[in-house]
Amino acid sequence: MKNYKIILYAGKSLGNLVLNYMIKNYRPEYLIPNLDDNGKDNELYESTIKIAKNNGVKIINNKKLIKLCKKKTIDYIICAGTTIIIPQEILNSCKNGAINFHPSLLPKYRGRYSTVHAIFNGEKKTGVTCHWISSEIDKGNIIYQKKFTIQKFHTAKDLYEIFTDEAFKLFKRVFSKILQNKKIKSKKIKAKTKYTKKYLPNKGQIDWNWNGKKIFNFIRSMTYEPFEPPSFFMGNRKFYIAEDKLMKKNFLKSPK
Repeated sequence: MKNYKIILYAGKSLGNLVLNYMIKNYRPEYLIPNLDDNGKDNELYESTIKIAKNNGVKIINNKKLIKLCKKKTIDYIICAGTTIIIPQEILNSCKNGAINFHPSLLPKYRGRYSTVHAIFNGEKKTGVTCHWISSEIDKGNIIYQKKFTIQKFHTAKDLYEIFTDEAFKLFKRVFSKILQNKKIKSKKIKAKTKYTKKYLPNKGQIDWNWNGKKIFNFIRSMTYEPFEPPSFFMGNRKFYIAEDKLMKKNFLKSPK
């Protein structure tokens, strides 16, 4: 086994799974956590920073990593649940490349809220893509893909939880190749697709002119507790559509 220097960009449930796995099997050189991680657990995820500190993993940010890259070689970068864009300077200094796990079957649904838009658009299938990171977001060569079915009553949260499980399996598969110094094969993304910026369908509001199927898909796509559920206005009053069990838990928080 080679003595690789691996930088881990991680956050959310997937990032925590990957970090814990690497701590037990091959520790990352540094962790770069998401900017909204303050070291404390929240309603959705255990703090990635907390896990790193409790296990002696060094934490760094992009600015310090750029300086480090000038003195030290990075062998691999792994991105799991990160919301941070990697500067080109860092990508250029990475000897073997950077690997990401995206919640869609690329090239479809590049960008943010992939599971949300897949449900809203009535897709029957979605999945996870393990790919190399290139200069264009979510357009690097594909290493692995895993497809799964969107069931009739799946919500955005359901899909993201399935994505997390499947992405972790693909991570262990590709990480095994790295540790065994095996070649990681990949294929180019040929189709041209539009990058989806961070926005919700119809700004998170139901349009009652939609047909029943589209309204149904919208409600499912916007259900991701504890974030704000789907809503609509009557005059200047705002109303929410949420399951009774969520209302009892007071799951009404504005998305970040």
